[in-house]
Amino acid sequence: MTINDGWYESYLGSDRLARFLAGVRQDRGRVGALVDWDREMRGELQKMLGEWEIALRNAYDRAISSWWTGEQHWLKDPASPVNREIMHRGEDLNKISRNSIRKAVLRTKPGDPIGRVIANLSLDFWRYLSVTAREKTLWVPALHRAFPKGSDRAQIDRQIDSLYRLRNRVAHHEPIFHKPIVPLTTSLVHNCELVRPELADTIVGRGTVKQLWGDRPIELR
Repeated sequence: MTINDGWYESYLGSDRLARFLAGVRQDRGRVGALVDWDREMRGELQKMLGEWEIALRNAYDRAISSWWTGEQHWLKDPASPVNREIMHRGEDLNKISRNSIRKAVLRTKPGDPIGRVIANLSLDFWRYLSVTAREKTLWVPALHRAFPKGSDRAQIDRQIDSLYRLRNRVAHHEPIFHKPIVPLTTSLVHNCELVRPELADTIVGRGTVKQLWGDRPIELR
C-alpha cells in the first residue's frame, strides 16, 4: 500500500495519517513503510503482552490461593479481600472487582474449573490488585508471593501500569512508533522474569522485537 492509493487516506483516517506523516516529516513516499512497520510491531507486542497477562494472572492466583483459607476459592468466597466490602476514602474498594468476578462466573458453566473464571477476568481486574489501596489487605499477606522476595510493591505497580496502558494501546490498534518501545519491551521482559522466568527466556530467545526494531524505517527512541 502507498499513500497515493485512492482509498488509503480514508482507510487510516485523517488524524491517524497526520501522526504518521509527522513521524516521516511529511514525506508521503515513506509514510506507508512506517504504517506497515508500526502494524508489525504492534502485532508482536500484542502477542508478548498476551503471554505476560496469562503468566501474571496465574502467578497471582497461585500466590493468593497459597494464603487463602476460606471455604471457597478466593475469587468466589464472599469473605475474600477482592469480594468483601473494604471502604477506602468513602468508597467500597471492591465494588468494581465484585462485578467483574460476577460477570466472569456468569460466562462459565456449572462444574467448570476455576481456571475458566480466571481466564474470563480481563486485565482490568488483575492490574488493580497491586495498587496502594490494596497493600495491607492483599499485597502484604498474599500478593507479594507472586514476586521474588523483597520486591517493592510500588515499583511493580508502576511497571504493571505502564504495560497495562501499552496493552490497551495495541489492543485498540493505536500507533506506537512514537512511544519508548525499547524501554517498554525491556520492562515487559523484566516483569515476565519476575513471575515466570522461563517465559522471559522464551520471549528474548525469539528475538522478533529486536529484529523488527532493527528494521525500523525511521530513527526512533
